Amino acid sequence: MFIVGSGEYVPARVVDNLHFSQLTGRAVDWFAQRTGIRERRRAAADENVNSMAVAAVRSLTAGGVALEGVDLVIAVSYTPLDTIATLAHVVQREFELRNARALYISTACSSFMDALDVAQAYIDAKRARKVLVVASEHNSAFARDEDEMSGHLWGDGAAAVLLSAEPGPSHFQVLDVQTRGLAWLGEGTTSISLNPAAAGLVMRNGKQVFQHACHEMANETREILERNDLDISQIRLLVPHQANKRIIDHVAQDLGVASDRAAVTISELGNTGCASVAITLHRYAHTVQPGEYVVLVTFGGGYSSGAALLRRC
Repeated sequence: MFIVGSGEYVPARVVDNLHFSQLTGRAVDWFAQRTGIRERRRAAADENVNSMAVAAVRSLTAGGVALEGVDLVIAVSYTPLDTIATLAHVVQREFELRNARALYISTACSSFMDALDVAQAYIDAKRARKVLVVASEHNSAFARDEDEMSGHLWGDGAAAVLLSAEPGPSHFQVLDVQTRGLAWLGEGTTSISLNPAAAGLVMRNGKQVFQHACHEMANETREILERNDLDISQIRLLVPHQANKRIIDHVAQDLGVASDRAAVTISELGNTGCASVAITLHRYAHTVQPGEYVVLVTFGGGYSSGAALLRRC
């Protein structure tokens, strides 16, 4: 399976830490010191998770990637606008992908990795040849900015990747994908929640989430490398889920990855949920040379985790 194109969309509106300082009374510097986030993008009043997804796909096609032959659309998000006419169906309709299946997946922030896993299974089984994966999050629709625990974390954004059974002119080969559910771990099903009828998007136990994210992302990276007879020194780029800069630093240090080999977008985008790995890969793809390896790794509330091993072709 090959990634033959990618695109992204982030809203124009920038919200910096002064906004949260004024709401919570905390010093402006406190937010960056705690999370590494200096600003985040927020959807405008006329934007939503669907419109951002469509814009990300348009970014993909504007880069010269054609959608002809797409026979499977997989959309991922934990912040849906509608759970009946799903994000996948909206994308299918907008781009007239008439011969495609439409699937919607949500495993919190690890949803993009699960989409890669499902796409790989369809392509390996020869039930699909071209798969459009779209990740989009509208966190600000559900988060409360005055929430001192996690209100400042959330950004909005979307990304799209086109996967194919055949290579393209400029692409990554997906060598391996692994995912797992970790609901049994700690307070997995209650540490982070999104209940629109109650308190919205809430992180009840940030310390536990931090600890498990650090451990599981390092573990996933080691495991996928060992399975493919590779060493961390052979990895050009580590693309971790952008939940907290301190988590990224901890994982990189644990693995022995130099800071210039760990991709970071959280400082300017905040936590864009399941779209974060796809957005970050899109922004850093140009830094990877032919033959070099990339590891994508994520951790999601619930809990769940996953990793993918790519090679630039």
